[in-house]
Amino acid sequence: MDSDEGYRIQENTAVPAHPSIDAVHSRAVERAADPRSVDHPNGHFDRYMRDALDRFGEDDVMKCIRLTLADGYTHRMAGTAAFGEENYVWGINVGVAATAYLRELLQEREMARDS
Repeated sequence: MDSDEGYRIQENTAVPAHPSIDAVHSRAVERAADPRSVDHPNGHFDRYMRDALDRFGEDDVMKCIRLTLADGYTHRMAGTAAFGEENYVWGINVGVAATAYLRELLQEREMARDS
């Protein structure tokens, strides 16, 4: 992702072809509900998200995703804001997973466009 444009989501780029924060949130919830196998190279992201949703709930996880992808917070800062000072590390896990899901969505859209 180009650092000049931040995360390539509609809220940052105003490009309708880019996934919205809601699309990333939906992907996160789907993957948490049905995590990929432990053998999958990105399966750990699904478990990060499942564990965060179980511990903090969907509203706080969505807040963390939004702060990271749309509002320019670092993962740590987003974790502190969403989950509290003592639980900032959860923001790192959620932010990294959300970034991976955004990349997946962007790749899927690029592949669909090229087909």
